[in-house]
Amino acid sequence: MAAIPAVAAMATEQLLLRLQPRADARLADFAAAGQELLLAALNDFLRQDSSLLYLYGEPGSGRSHLLAALCAEAEVLGLSAVLLPLSGMREEDPALLQGLEGQDLIALDDVDAVAGRPVWEEALFHLFNRARARGCRLVFAARQAPLPAGFHLPDLVSRLALAPLWALELPDDAGREALLQAAANRRGLVLEPELRRYLVQRGPRGSGRLLALLETLDRQSLVAGRRLTIPFVRPWLEEEGRTEAL
Repeated sequence: MAAIPAVAAMATEQLLLRLQPRADARLADFAAAGQELLLAALNDFLRQDSSLLYLYGEPGSGRSHLLAALCAEAEVLGLSAVLLPLSGMREEDPALLQGLEGQDLIALDDVDAVAGRPVWEEALFHLFNRARARGCRLVFAARQAPLPAGFHLPDLVSRLALAPLWALELPDDAGREALLQAAANRRGLVLEPELRRYLVQRGPRGSGRLLALLETLDRQSLVAGRRLTIPFVRPWLEEEGRTEAL
């Protein structure tokens, strides 16, 4: 790829420094949760230049966690990847998107958060064109498909409509339990069946928040030198319940 202009490269570097670390996620975590067709599409997406994908679903459907897993998988393959949560950036100057096409993969989460904002829609339109010209992979995630998502710029809507659509359903308890067990296996954690069911029944409904809770419990068990049991995790579940209620 050609070099990114110096000003754009500096802006991109500053943006990347400000982004929070991505969630610990792997596509393999989702294999046990009955998402084989989606995982096949995501793996195909990673192995093709200029590929497009648009994921949509309600909060808790795993959109953000899947994007984090996709970026992690890209980096395992030696690709550069960046994940931008646009819900936290809509008050920012959209010029921060300049230069991102230098990445091999751009994942834009909550892309519908900037729908109806003309300067942001135009910036996304131009990013789309630059990324396609450079062979960059683009994946979008939102609550709704492109047409009902509320975008006003027809050219942007037409570009987003080029991406294959995947609707994500809210996982049931069996799917959440399988996802939790797969993530625990990857971490070398022992989750007794009773504890696993307890976490699924009492923990957050969203798969991303559920796995973030597991990450927290893993760290705290190491700090305390204790294994994961229901009495140990109960205070953390109560705190998570208070957070989710806010």
